[in-house]
Amino acid sequence: MARKSLLGWVKTLALAGALAVGTNAASAQYQFCVEHGDLVAHLSEKYQERQFAFGLIGQVAIMEIFVAETGSWTIAVTDVAGRSCIVAAGDSWQSVVAPVGHDA
Repeated sequence: MARKSLLGWVKTLALAGALAVGTNAASAQYQFCVEHGDLVAHLSEKYQERQFAFGLIGQVAIMEIFVAETGSWTIAVTDVAGRSCIVAAGDSWQSVVAPVGHDA
Protein backbone atom coordinates (compact mmCIF):
# COMPACT_ATOMS: atom_id res chain seq x y z
CA MET A 1 0.00 0.00 0.00
CA ALA A 2 1.26 3.50 -0.84
CA ARG A 3 0.81 4.78 2.70
CA LYS A 4 3.17 2.14 4.07
CA SER A 5 6.01 3.56 1.96
CA LEU A 6 5.23 7.11 3.16
CA LEU A 7 5.40 6.09 6.80
CA GLY A 8 8.61 4.19 6.06
CA TRP A 9 10.13 7.31 4.49
CA VAL A 10 9.16 9.50 7.44
CA LYS A 11 10.35 6.83 9.89
CA THR A 12 13.72 6.71 8.12
CA LEU A 13 14.08 10.52 8.27
CA ALA A 14 13.08 10.62 11.94
CA LEU A 15 15.51 7.84 12.79
CA ALA A 16 18.33 9.49 10.84
CA GLY A 17 17.66 12.81 12.56
CA ALA A 18 17.62 11.13 15.96
CA LEU A 19 20.91 9.42 15.27
CA ALA A 20 22.44 12.67 14.07
CA VAL A 21 21.68 14.41 17.35
CA GLY A 22 22.42 11.38 19.50
CA THR A 23 18.86 10.66 20.64
CA ASN A 24 17.84 7.13 21.56
CA ALA A 25 16.97 5.50 18.22
CA ALA A 26 14.42 3.17 19.81
CA SER A 27 12.24 6.10 20.88
CA ALA A 28 12.66 7.88 17.52
CA GLN A 29 11.39 5.02 15.41
CA TYR A 30 7.74 5.73 16.26
CA GLN A 31 7.86 9.50 15.89
CA PHE A 32 7.00 9.89 12.14
CA CYS A 33 8.07 13.57 12.29
CA VAL A 34 10.16 15.73 9.96
CA GLU A 35 10.56 19.40 9.12
CA HIS A 36 7.34 20.84 7.67
CA GLY A 37 8.87 21.78 4.31
CA ASP A 38 10.28 18.28 3.83
CA LEU A 39 6.90 16.69 4.52
CA VAL A 40 5.00 19.05 2.22
CA ALA A 41 7.52 18.50 -0.59
CA HIS A 42 7.34 14.73 -0.23
CA LEU A 43 3.54 14.62 -0.15
CA SER A 44 3.44 16.80 -3.26
CA GLU A 45 6.09 14.97 -5.25
CA LYS A 46 5.30 11.37 -4.32
CA TYR A 47 1.51 11.47 -3.82
CA GLN A 48 0.45 14.73 -5.53
CA GLU A 49 -1.23 15.72 -2.26
CA ARG A 50 -1.90 19.40 -1.65
CA GLN A 51 -3.15 21.20 1.44
CA PHE A 52 -6.93 20.83 1.56
CA ALA A 53 -7.72 22.29 4.98
CA PHE A 54 -6.12 23.37 8.23
CA GLY A 55 -7.07 24.32 11.76
CA LEU A 56 -5.30 25.76 14.77
CA ILE A 57 -4.71 23.68 17.86
CA GLY A 58 -4.64 26.49 20.41
CA GLN A 59 -1.43 28.47 20.15
CA VAL A 60 0.85 25.44 20.00
CA ALA A 61 0.19 23.70 16.67
CA ILE A 62 -1.67 23.54 13.39
CA MET A 63 -3.42 20.50 11.94
CA GLU A 64 -3.32 20.16 8.15
CA ILE A 65 -5.11 17.82 5.79
CA PHE A 66 -3.42 17.06 2.46
CA VAL A 67 -5.47 15.43 -0.31
CA ALA A 68 -4.77 14.23 -3.86
CA GLU A 69 -7.23 13.95 -6.74
CA THR A 70 -6.70 10.17 -6.54
CA GLY A 71 -8.25 10.19 -3.06
CA SER A 72 -5.10 9.63 -1.01
CA TRP A 73 -4.89 11.80 2.10
CA THR A 74 -2.61 12.66 5.01
CA ILE A 75 -3.30 14.45 8.29
CA ALA A 76 -0.30 16.13 9.90
CA VAL A 77 0.22 18.27 12.99
CA THR A 78 2.94 20.92 12.96
CA ASP A 79 4.29 22.53 16.12
CA VAL A 80 5.52 26.12 16.48
CA ALA A 81 9.10 24.96 15.81
CA GLY A 82 8.07 23.71 12.34
CA ARG A 83 8.23 19.98 13.11
CA SER A 84 5.43 18.07 11.35
CA CYS A 85 4.16 14.70 12.54
CA ILE A 86 1.87 12.42 10.56
CA VAL A 87 -1.26 11.63 12.54
CA ALA A 88 -3.06 9.51 9.93
CA ALA A 89 -2.97 8.67 6.23
CA GLY A 90 -5.16 6.69 3.88
CA ASP A 91 -7.09 6.43 0.65
CA SER A 92 -10.61 7.18 -0.65
CA TRP A 93 -10.97 10.74 0.68
CA GLN A 94 -14.49 12.09 0.17
CA SER A 95 -15.48 15.73 0.69
CA VAL A 96 -19.01 16.37 1.92
CA VAL A 97 -21.00 19.52 2.30
CA ALA A 98 -23.43 19.87 5.19
CA PRO A 99 -27.00 20.64 4.04
CA VAL A 100 -28.11 24.23 4.52
CA GLY A 101 -29.45 24.76 8.03
CA HIS A 102 -27.55 21.81 9.54
CA ASP A 103 -24.43 22.02 11.63
CA ALA A 104 -21.52 19.89 10.45
